[in-house]
Amino acid sequence: MARKEVKLPEDVEAEIEDDEVTIKRGDREVSRELTSPKIEIKKKDKKITLKSKTDRKKDKALLGTFTSHIKNMVKGVQKDYVYKIKVLYSHFPIKVETNENHLIIRNFLGENNPRKVEVIGEQTELEVSEEEVKIRGPDKEAVSQTAAKIQQETNIKGKDPRIFQDGMYIVEEE
Repeated sequence: MARKEVKLPEDVEAEIEDDEVTIKRGDREVSRELTSPKIEIKKKDKKITLKSKTDRKKDKALLGTFTSHIKNMVKGVQKDYVYKIKVLYSHFPIKVETNENHLIIRNFLGENNPRKVEVIGEQTELEVSEEEVKIRGPDKEAVSQTAAKIQQETNIKGKDPRIFQDGMYIVEEE
């Protein structure tokens, strides 16, 4: 049986209820459902222990995945994950703004209809300027998926990519 441990810092709390793992620090909280009949997750003192019930290769891989998810959750409640997206255009000036939990991209390639991208996660925040969008939040998956959706929304199909380089591109991950 393989086994891994994640040590929690002093100011970080963890709760495990059924298959739901919740990591808290102050008012920041990240929850995730980690479900597998072959992996057992327990909390004792300031440690989260993960055990696989067999030594199969797939179970060990899943054990590593669950451990990484929990470590990312601990890092996220301590310090935000930040992605920077650069707004580039050479033909039509792109206007970017936020509206509730959406990012609105106007005038992309001269289109009349704006493109909308939904922000994933309740704690994910957007900072918008003319040439840059910053996405920040404690949940690594929500932040990175939001950044990927924004970049995909401005992919150009059917045109020469050497000429039409307009779009929004992820340039930095902190």
